[in-house]
Amino acid sequence: MTAYVTPTITPEKAAQITTKCGGEDLTACLTCEECASLCFLTEFYPGTTPRTVTTKLLEGRVQELSDSDFIWACTLCGRCTVDCPKGLQMDSIVRTLRGVSRERGKGPKRLEEGLEMIKATGNSVGIDEEEFKETLQWLGEEAASETEGLDEDEFEVPIDKEGAEFLYVPNPREYTSAASMFSLYLRFFVAIDADWTFASDLRDISNWAYYMGDEETNLKLVRTIVDKARQLRVRALVSTECGHGFKILRKDAERMVGEPLGFEVVSVVELANRYFREGRLQLRRGAIEESVTYHDPCNVGRKLSMYEAPRTLLKHVASHYVEMFPDPRYTICCGGGGNVVQNTEMGVKRLEHARTIHEKILATRANICATSCQACLTQLNDLKAHYKMPVEMKTVMELVMASVE
Repeated sequence: MTAYVTPTITPEKAAQITTKCGGEDLTACLTCEECASLCFLTEFYPGTTPRTVTTKLLEGRVQELSDSDFIWACTLCGRCTVDCPKGLQMDSIVRTLRGVSRERGKGPKRLEEGLEMIKATGNSVGIDEEEFKETLQWLGEEAASETEGLDEDEFEVPIDKEGAEFLYVPNPREYTSAASMFSLYLRFFVAIDADWTFASDLRDISNWAYYMGDEETNLKLVRTIVDKARQLRVRALVSTECGHGFKILRKDAERMVGEPLGFEVVSVVELANRYFREGRLQLRRGAIEESVTYHDPCNVGRKLSMYEAPRTLLKHVASHYVEMFPDPRYTICCGGGGNVVQNTEMGVKRLEHARTIHEKILATRANICATSCQACLTQLNDLKAHYKMPVEMKTVMELVMASVE
């Protein structure tokens, strides 16, 4: 058997990649080091900062960058370039470099396996359409048995319903490892008396291809969701609490497909806030007796500026709400974004990298830290276990549904 030989990047290829990363725009960098001062990884990777990534690209050192651990530790949080005076986007640069790394056979094994599963089945857990529908139905029966006003013998989870107002796209966690989350969102749609549906071929809103620099698969996944929403003639696509899945559909999808989507993209948290403000979702004020703080997922907060909706809900249902430092626009990443939480090769490093957000959460003295992203929730719970934090980690919707009148 012939051994695999990692291809060398020629100067011509390096120049093409540098162009894709920004080309001449990179030369506009003022070397102000603003990005380096904001990156939470700088102390862990001496000699590699967002600033030096730009420098090395301009020097043609693409192969060095594509071989570095830094590009897979980066969470693509965008904090480093939030105030870049020249508007450089480090998350886009790192995604491109990850694509180069993968082409050279150096992508993390677990992420590569997940991506291949997504290509084959449309989701990262390998569930097919029939199994998905069967799983939804028995989970629906269980949820109905626990939901006032529903008859488990008569209730059916809506699937592929044409003309529904809302098309809900889940994260696989909801029908695999965290069935309680499935019940949570189902009860929400019942509580607002929504006309809604699942789609049998939309089983995973998370888009690993986006984070791994696989633009062809990224576009295919986005196009599948857009086409299905149009086919079902829904008014709005509702994203589960998934930061990057929501961000891609809300901010990037229209540009990617090259035309208006023809439907609204809204997160389940935004929808809850909308119905709460209209008086159609009744929530008990102060129902959560413990003090609550909120962690802004980078894709939801910094990249989409969705700051108000989760805070409006939490300030109403919590007896005491505490804001976390710093300002939401500069919030520290949980440390698990950008597929880092799924990358088993990171091991305990992703938790050590995230000690700053661990300290920020503890500084609030809150009993509960809420977030609106299931990847963030996974990372925060891992931080809790690693650092023995005396804080409960919840999603916004968990606290909302615990407060329904």
